[in-house]
Amino acid sequence: MTDFKGKSVLMFSPYGATKHYGEAIKSELERRGAVVYGYDERPSQRMLSKIIVRLFKNTIPQLFDNYINKILDEVSGHKIDFILICRGEAFAPLSINHLREAFPQAKVILYLWDILAYCNKRNIIQCCDRAFSFDPEDVLNNKGLTFRPTFFVDQYAHVENSESEYDMAFIGTVYPPRQKTIKFLTKSFHDQGYCFYRYMFVPSIIIYIRNLFKGFPFFHIWQIHFKPLTIEGITKVLSYCTSIIDINPPVQKSLSTRPYEAMAAHKKYITTNREIENYDFYNPNNIFVIDLENPIIPKSFFEKPFEEVPQEVLYKYSVKGLVDDLFKE
Repeated sequence: MTDFKGKSVLMFSPYGATKHYGEAIKSELERRGAVVYGYDERPSQRMLSKIIVRLFKNTIPQLFDNYINKILDEVSGHKIDFILICRGEAFAPLSINHLREAFPQAKVILYLWDILAYCNKRNIIQCCDRAFSFDPEDVLNNKGLTFRPTFFVDQYAHVENSESEYDMAFIGTVYPPRQKTIKFLTKSFHDQGYCFYRYMFVPSIIIYIRNLFKGFPFFHIWQIHFKPLTIEGITKVLSYCTSIIDINPPVQKSLSTRPYEAMAAHKKYITTNREIENYDFYNPNNIFVIDLENPIIPKSFFEKPFEEVPQEVLYKYSVKGLVDDLFKE
């Protein structure tokens, strides 16, 4: 386990619906003795700011660099040993070079948990001392990337199991064409006699209206939540369900955080992503890959008890294991 006593980390991570992942990494670094200066990976969480970043991050990188300048003013005079960039949607080579000029002794570490098809950061990979991605296909096709899957935060290892009210639960963002899959599976599970809980999130009313036209027929507004479920809310739902279901985007072969969260919470996991069969924790007793052509789940899958995952495997996919891998010398 890497010791960070006397070390300082300048850290950038998303402050939106997935803020708790960055907070977990920050807390683990601090637990090991590091001083961590944490910042949002984007100048603002406002929708206009997100649009500007996506449209102009490469053509006008100075827009984001102004944000970096403000941060450098705040941390000036401090020794920085590591610069950790998680996801880094707004970053361009200009900004990373600016950080290097300010802290020439610091090692720059990039950790991508979006696929490059959605968040194209190919131009900053070579600017970093180390670069990791959770997507095996991106690692295969892009020089300089090392494979590192995502992880679970500690709260999932402390889910208090109650008597199951739901056979399965879906908690996630809804968008075209995912909504069609959810509707299809909802009907299929109902026909099979299963109880299916859904918490369907859309980031804003504007996005909902766009999805309403783009993915018609979309869900009624009363079926949608405009606030993401908190980690406390997610773990509470998990305590009342037997399994959690994950619906991967068609172009994404990598795994989300859901399988790791499920194994930590001692919950079974249902997925549309057959790539999970290639991972070291795959166990058909705990994990079911659903066929969307014939989405039948045998009742025996729910009736058999969850099989314990070896502790070394759990550690590997915990935030502790992640920090070990990102900062390994």
